[in-house]
Amino acid sequence: MSLFIIKNMHIEGANAIAGFTYGFPAITQFLGFVHALSRKIEPQHGISFDGCAVMCHQHQVHAYRGSDWDDYGFALTRNPLAKDGKTAPIVEEGKMNLCVSLMIECKGFSSGNSEQEQLISDAIKTLALGQRCAGGRITHIEACQFKAMPNEASDCRKLLRPLLPGFILCDRSDYLQQHNESNDQNMIMNWLDFSALRYRYETLTESNSPDVEQGQWERVNKPQSGYLVPLMIGYKQISDVFAAGEVANVRDNTTPFAFTEAVYSVGEWIGSPSRVESINQILWRYQYSSPYYLCRAQQSIHSIESNEDFDFSY
Repeated sequence: MSLFIIKNMHIEGANAIAGFTYGFPAITQFLGFVHALSRKIEPQHGISFDGCAVMCHQHQVHAYRGSDWDDYGFALTRNPLAKDGKTAPIVEEGKMNLCVSLMIECKGFSSGNSEQEQLISDAIKTLALGQRCAGGRITHIEACQFKAMPNEASDCRKLLRPLLPGFILCDRSDYLQQHNESNDQNMIMNWLDFSALRYRYETLTESNSPDVEQGQWERVNKPQSGYLVPLMIGYKQISDVFAAGEVANVRDNTTPFAFTEAVYSVGEWIGSPSRVESINQILWRYQYSSPYYLCRAQQSIHSIESNEDFDFSY
């Protein structure tokens, strides 16, 4: 088993909204890109792709606001005129440009022939440039190459350092699970504790007169430290499975169909490869257990130490 690295892949017009989350595509969209690429390359070279790690180098959401106090609004495009010559309605959608590197788990590849390895890498790069990723158009890929699967922590860090600067998106479902076990709130409120900005009014002096009472608003920290973000990680089946062609207006009439809803969790952006001790801590893989179809990591990143230089507890 080895890794296939797609370095500095530039994407234009990618989805900036995934369900309730905003600012970055869902992890399911990157695994979907890898799955589609695997289906194209396997018949030709006998190589299949499985897990995928995502490192983001740069991103720009297509949004604006008039002043520092205004809400952000999406920068939308005007659609062509309708058939009757009238102005087509604007469908609001969030788009973004981003540059990412993907570390893809590769099965069936045997190294040793550098010329053959280069030919396969070029073929995969050509196929990747012809696909869409997260709904956006891929405009440039700096390099594609095979790397040996790192077994030690030092090898993993050597693999990640040439890809810097960038932040790696990691699974933090363990944080959400711990918070659910120690809190009596419902699941949605516990999830919002990691994503919402909250303030609490603290009274400084107690008095019977409201004119004399003084206090201040203080920001409520997240349940855990780290650069934590809300994240869509998969789907849950909410209906029975219908036979192929039984449900109208579906994209694929040859595949059984079921209605689903999005599943959300917590992710963390980490910018230091020294925190990664195993490649399994950053590789996202499909995990199916009826009725859930999720993207998860096999191992969790260790908690950030209290003596770290940076604190992203906001």
